[in-house]
Amino acid sequence: MASLDKTVQNMISGGSSADEIIKYVKTECRESHLSPQTLGMIFEIYAGVTYNENDPASCFSREISIEELKNIHPDFESTNGCQWARSDNSYLGKKYIIKRPKKKGRVAAVKLDGANNKSIKRNRGIKKEIIKKLSKQRCSVLDVSTNIEIDHKDGHYDVLSNQDTATQKESDFQPLSKAANDAKRNHCSRCISTGKRYDAKRLGYSQSFILGDEDTKTCQGCYWYDPKYFNKVISGNYKKDR
Repeated sequence: MASLDKTVQNMISGGSSADEIIKYVKTECRESHLSPQTLGMIFEIYAGVTYNENDPASCFSREISIEELKNIHPDFESTNGCQWARSDNSYLGKKYIIKRPKKKGRVAAVKLDGANNKSIKRNRGIKKEIIKKLSKQRCSVLDVSTNIEIDHKDGHYDVLSNQDTATQKESDFQPLSKAANDAKRNHCSRCISTGKRYDAKRLGYSQSFILGDEDTKTCQGCYWYDPKYFNKVISGNYKKDR
């Protein structure tokens, strides 16, 4: 088992194509058990996901059923609660937020639902250089230059990179007028208390979110996380009627 695990992991780290890896697992590994880490790595490449903490879209996958995964290797259907896809200390859980919808009490599918970069600690301090630069910009929502406040894009205040001013990036923040910031704070508080993200269709948009869904636990993809980018994505294919 150990040698097969090592072979598969070396194929993945060595740059073998997803097709080559999946074919090898299907033909050479089906009669042997694979470790939870190996299964997690196989899921990652099968789902077409390449983790990049600076690219939110790279941390989401489609929902893949256990029945589909069993066609690759029978160990994907486990009797211990899908140890390979646990969201605490598994290979996948250390990198991603994981959704595991159940059917009749058993895990029926697995979906990667954003980067697992959360922290219990909450520190709202902002680097002075960031405050100075963004304070001179216009509100990302209302396009006004008065009463500008510097907003943490992540309304839960629990992203690890935001905790230390030494590691904060300008892209973690945005300029909002007091009115817009108060509105965002209200919607973020509601999201935290209900577990349901803000639905941008309430503002007239054609999509509720650009990443994830209402149950997604990361702020990325929600309108309020980055209204300017949300508008850019939604209007990307817009063509004016003549």
